[in-house]
Amino acid sequence: MKDRLVLIEEFIDKNGKVTLHELENAFPNVSSMTLRRDLNRLEENNKILKIPGGAISVNTVLRAKEQDFSERISFNTEEKLEIADKAVKLIEPSTCIYIDGGSTTTYFARALPDDNFYVLTNALTIAETIIRKSKPTVTLLGGDLTKNNFITVGTSCTEFVEKLNIQTAVMATTGYIKETGEFSCGSQAEADVKRKIIQRADHVIMLLDSSKVGKKPPYTFAKLENIDCMVVDNNFPSSLRNAISNSGVKII
Repeated sequence: MKDRLVLIEEFIDKNGKVTLHELENAFPNVSSMTLRRDLNRLEENNKILKIPGGAISVNTVLRAKEQDFSERISFNTEEKLEIADKAVKLIEPSTCIYIDGGSTTTYFARALPDDNFYVLTNALTIAETIIRKSKPTVTLLGGDLTKNNFITVGTSCTEFVEKLNIQTAVMATTGYIKETGEFSCGSQAEADVKRKIIQRADHVIMLLDSSKVGKKPPYTFAKLENIDCMVVDNNFPSSLRNAISNSGVKII
Protein backbone atom coordinates (compact mmCIF):
# COMPACT_ATOMS: atom_id res chain seq x y z
CA MET A 1 0.00 0.00 0.00
CA LYS A 2 1.27 3.46 -0.92
CA ASP A 3 2.30 5.91 1.76
CA ARG A 4 -0.33 8.57 2.50
CA LEU A 5 2.04 11.37 1.48
CA VAL A 6 2.54 9.74 -1.91
CA LEU A 7 -1.22 9.41 -2.39
CA ILE A 8 -1.78 13.06 -1.48
CA GLU A 9 1.03 14.15 -3.80
CA GLU A 10 -0.47 12.11 -6.65
CA PHE A 11 -3.94 13.56 -5.97
CA ILE A 12 -2.62 17.14 -6.09
CA ASP A 13 -0.51 16.42 -9.16
CA LYS A 14 -3.49 14.90 -10.97
CA ASN A 15 -5.75 17.85 -10.19
CA GLY A 16 -3.11 20.56 -10.47
CA LYS A 17 -4.59 22.76 -7.78
CA VAL A 18 -6.70 21.61 -4.81
CA THR A 19 -8.33 23.17 -1.78
CA LEU A 20 -8.07 21.79 1.74
CA HIS A 21 -11.79 20.98 1.54
CA GLU A 22 -11.19 18.85 -1.56
CA LEU A 23 -8.40 17.01 0.26
CA GLU A 24 -10.68 16.39 3.24
CA ASN A 25 -13.28 14.86 0.89
CA ALA A 26 -10.67 12.75 -0.88
CA PHE A 27 -9.14 11.51 2.39
CA PRO A 28 -12.10 11.32 4.80
CA ASN A 29 -10.21 9.26 7.38
CA VAL A 30 -7.48 11.85 7.77
CA SER A 31 -7.99 14.87 10.02
CA SER A 32 -7.62 18.44 8.75
CA MET A 33 -4.69 18.98 11.11
CA THR A 34 -2.88 15.94 9.73
CA LEU A 35 -3.55 17.03 6.16
CA ARG A 36 -2.08 20.45 6.92
CA ARG A 37 1.03 18.78 8.34
CA ASP A 38 1.24 16.59 5.24
CA LEU A 39 1.08 19.66 3.02
CA ASN A 40 3.91 21.22 5.03
CA ARG A 41 6.02 18.10 4.53
CA LEU A 42 5.28 17.99 0.79
CA GLU A 43 6.24 21.64 0.45
CA GLU A 44 9.49 20.99 2.34
CA ASN A 45 10.19 18.21 -0.17
CA ASN A 46 9.53 20.61 -3.10
CA LYS A 47 6.54 18.58 -4.31
CA ILE A 48 3.88 21.28 -3.89
CA LEU A 49 3.50 24.98 -3.27
CA LYS A 50 1.06 25.98 -0.55
CA ILE A 51 -1.39 28.72 -1.49
CA PRO A 52 -4.17 30.27 0.62
CA GLY A 53 -6.72 27.53 1.32
CA GLY A 54 -4.93 24.73 -0.48
CA ALA A 55 -1.97 23.73 -2.63
CA ILE A 56 -0.73 23.59 -6.20
CA SER A 57 1.50 20.92 -7.71
CA VAL A 58 5.04 21.99 -8.59
CA ASN A 59 4.87 19.70 -11.63
CA THR A 60 1.74 21.51 -12.80
CA VAL A 61 3.49 24.85 -12.56
CA LEU A 62 6.49 23.56 -14.47
CA ARG A 63 4.37 21.91 -17.17
CA ALA A 64 2.15 24.94 -17.61
CA LYS A 65 5.07 27.33 -17.77
CA GLU A 66 7.50 25.19 -19.72
CA GLN A 67 6.82 26.34 -23.27
CA ASP A 68 6.11 30.03 -22.62
CA PHE A 69 8.77 30.42 -19.97
CA SER A 70 11.45 28.55 -21.89
CA GLU A 71 10.95 30.93 -24.80
CA ARG A 72 11.24 34.02 -22.60
CA ILE A 73 14.11 32.78 -20.45
CA SER A 74 16.14 31.69 -23.48
CA PHE A 75 15.85 35.15 -25.08
CA ASN A 76 18.84 37.43 -24.35
CA THR A 77 20.27 34.72 -22.10
CA GLU A 78 23.77 36.17 -21.81
CA GLU A 79 22.41 39.61 -20.95
CA LYS A 80 20.10 38.24 -18.26
CA LEU A 81 22.87 36.15 -16.72
CA GLU A 82 25.11 39.23 -16.67
CA ILE A 83 22.40 41.28 -14.95
CA ALA A 84 21.69 38.56 -12.39
CA ASP A 85 25.38 38.20 -11.50
CA LYS A 86 25.65 41.96 -10.94
CA ALA A 87 22.42 42.21 -8.97
CA VAL A 88 23.09 39.45 -6.42
CA LYS A 89 26.21 41.32 -5.33
CA LEU A 90 24.00 44.19 -4.19
CA ILE A 91 22.00 42.08 -1.73
CA GLU A 92 22.96 42.11 1.92
CA PRO A 93 22.97 38.69 3.69
CA SER A 94 20.00 37.68 5.85
CA THR A 95 17.71 40.45 4.60
CA CYS A 96 14.08 40.55 3.49
CA ILE A 97 13.89 40.59 -0.31
CA TYR A 98 10.94 40.83 -2.65
CA ILE A 99 11.63 39.16 -6.02
CA ASP A 100 9.28 40.17 -8.81
CA GLY A 101 8.09 37.73 -11.44
CA GLY A 102 9.98 37.60 -14.73
CA SER A 103 12.64 35.76 -16.71
CA THR A 104 15.49 38.08 -15.64
CA THR A 105 14.44 37.90 -11.99
CA THR A 106 14.36 34.10 -12.30
CA TYR A 107 18.04 34.17 -13.27
CA PHE A 108 18.55 36.41 -10.23
CA ALA A 109 16.71 33.92 -8.00
CA ARG A 110 18.88 31.09 -9.32
CA ALA A 111 22.05 33.11 -8.67
CA LEU A 112 21.02 34.19 -5.17
CA PRO A 113 23.33 32.58 -2.59
CA ASP A 114 21.90 29.88 -0.35
CA ASP A 115 21.74 32.14 2.69
CA ASN A 116 19.21 33.02 5.40
CA PHE A 117 17.20 35.40 3.25
CA TYR A 118 13.52 36.03 3.81
CA VAL A 119 12.14 35.99 0.28
CA LEU A 120 8.75 37.37 -0.69
CA THR A 121 7.28 36.89 -4.17
CA ASN A 122 4.00 36.72 -6.03
CA ALA A 123 5.46 34.47 -8.73
CA LEU A 124 5.19 30.69 -8.49
CA THR A 125 8.28 30.23 -10.67
CA ILE A 126 10.36 32.36 -8.30
CA ALA A 127 9.00 30.55 -5.24
CA GLU A 128 9.79 27.18 -6.84
CA THR A 129 13.34 28.32 -7.62
CA ILE A 130 14.09 29.65 -4.13
CA ILE A 131 12.46 26.78 -2.24
CA ARG A 132 15.01 24.39 -3.77
CA LYS A 133 17.68 26.14 -1.70
CA SER A 134 18.08 24.98 1.90
CA LYS A 135 18.39 28.22 3.90
CA PRO A 136 16.01 30.93 2.58
CA THR A 137 12.46 31.29 3.89
CA VAL A 138 9.88 31.82 1.15
CA THR A 139 6.50 33.52 1.38
CA LEU A 140 4.19 33.43 -1.64
CA LEU A 141 1.78 36.36 -1.64
CA GLY A 142 -1.86 35.31 -1.57
CA GLY A 143 -4.29 36.47 -4.24
CA ASP A 144 -5.89 35.51 -7.53
CA LEU A 145 -3.63 33.27 -9.59
CA THR A 146 -3.24 34.39 -13.20
CA LYS A 147 -3.32 31.72 -15.88
CA ASN A 148 -0.92 33.32 -18.34
CA ASN A 149 2.11 33.87 -16.10
CA PHE A 150 1.28 32.22 -12.74
CA ILE A 151 1.56 35.24 -10.50
CA THR A 152 -0.84 36.32 -7.77
CA VAL A 153 -2.70 39.60 -8.13
CA GLY A 154 -5.89 41.27 -6.95
CA THR A 155 -7.22 43.09 -3.90
CA SER A 156 -6.22 40.44 -1.37
CA CYS A 157 -2.67 40.49 -2.77
CA THR A 158 -2.28 44.28 -2.59
CA GLU A 159 -3.81 44.34 0.91
CA PHE A 160 -1.27 41.71 1.99
CA VAL A 161 1.56 43.85 0.57
CA GLU A 162 0.44 46.84 2.66
CA LYS A 163 1.39 44.90 5.80
CA LEU A 164 4.87 43.97 4.60
CA ASN A 165 8.21 45.49 5.54
CA ILE A 166 10.51 45.00 2.55
CA GLN A 167 14.18 45.91 2.75
CA THR A 168 14.99 45.38 -0.94
CA ALA A 169 12.62 44.90 -3.88
CA VAL A 170 14.15 43.36 -6.99
CA MET A 171 11.80 44.33 -9.78
CA ALA A 172 11.23 43.44 -13.42
CA THR A 173 9.54 45.37 -16.20
CA THR A 174 8.12 44.53 -19.61
CA GLY A 175 9.07 47.88 -21.08
CA TYR A 176 10.97 51.10 -20.40
CA ILE A 177 9.98 54.34 -22.10
CA LYS A 178 13.18 56.35 -22.24
CA GLU A 179 11.48 59.65 -23.10
CA THR A 180 9.41 59.66 -19.91
CA GLY A 181 11.44 57.33 -17.68
CA GLU A 182 8.40 55.06 -17.17
CA PHE A 183 8.35 51.33 -16.43
CA SER A 184 5.28 49.46 -17.65
CA CYS A 185 3.68 46.04 -18.03
CA GLY A 186 0.74 44.48 -19.84
CA SER A 187 -1.67 43.96 -16.94
CA GLN A 188 -3.40 46.52 -14.73
CA ALA A 189 -3.68 43.98 -11.89
CA GLU A 190 0.03 43.19 -12.11
CA ALA A 191 0.89 46.90 -12.21
CA ASP A 192 -1.13 47.47 -9.03
CA VAL A 193 0.92 44.87 -7.14
CA LYS A 194 4.23 46.19 -8.48
CA ARG A 195 3.28 49.73 -7.47
CA LYS A 196 2.44 48.65 -3.91
CA ILE A 197 5.67 46.68 -3.58
CA ILE A 198 7.74 49.69 -4.62
CA GLN A 199 5.91 51.87 -2.08
CA ARG A 200 6.66 49.41 0.73
CA ALA A 201 10.33 48.78 -0.10
CA ASP A 202 13.23 50.64 1.52
CA HIS A 203 15.40 50.07 -1.55
CA VAL A 204 14.28 49.30 -5.12
CA ILE A 205 16.48 47.61 -7.72
CA MET A 206 15.20 47.40 -11.30
CA LEU A 207 16.61 44.67 -13.56
CA LEU A 208 16.44 45.82 -17.17
CA ASP A 209 17.93 44.09 -20.18
CA SER A 210 18.46 46.23 -23.26
CA SER A 211 15.66 44.54 -25.25
CA LYS A 212 13.06 46.20 -23.00
CA VAL A 213 14.09 49.76 -23.94
CA GLY A 214 11.48 51.42 -26.14
CA LYS A 215 8.74 48.87 -25.47
CA LYS A 216 5.48 50.52 -24.39
CA PRO A 217 3.03 48.16 -22.67
CA PRO A 218 -0.10 50.03 -21.51
CA TYR A 219 0.17 50.08 -17.71
CA THR A 220 2.79 52.23 -16.00
CA PHE A 221 3.72 51.11 -12.48
CA ALA A 222 6.81 53.23 -11.73
CA LYS A 223 8.95 56.09 -12.91
CA LEU A 224 12.71 56.47 -12.77
CA GLU A 225 12.37 58.61 -9.64
CA ASN A 226 10.73 55.67 -7.81
CA ILE A 227 13.77 53.40 -8.00
CA ASP A 228 17.20 53.56 -6.38
CA CYS A 229 19.30 51.40 -8.67
CA MET A 230 19.06 49.98 -12.19
CA VAL A 231 21.07 46.94 -13.25
CA VAL A 232 21.58 46.65 -17.02
CA ASP A 233 23.64 44.66 -19.52
CA ASN A 234 26.65 45.73 -21.58
CA ASN A 235 24.47 46.29 -24.66
CA PHE A 236 22.50 49.00 -22.89
CA PRO A 237 22.73 52.31 -24.86
CA SER A 238 25.54 54.39 -23.39
CA SER A 239 23.70 57.69 -23.95
CA LEU A 240 20.71 56.38 -22.01
CA ARG A 241 23.00 55.00 -19.32
CA ASN A 242 24.50 58.47 -18.86
CA ALA A 243 21.07 60.13 -18.79
CA ILE A 244 19.86 57.76 -16.08
CA SER A 245 23.02 58.28 -14.04
CA ASN A 246 22.66 62.06 -14.35
CA SER A 247 19.10 61.81 -13.02
CA GLY A 248 20.50 60.55 -9.69
CA VAL A 249 19.66 56.85 -10.12
CA LYS A 250 22.59 54.48 -9.65
CA ILE A 251 23.12 52.38 -12.78
CA ILE A 252 25.31 49.28 -12.83
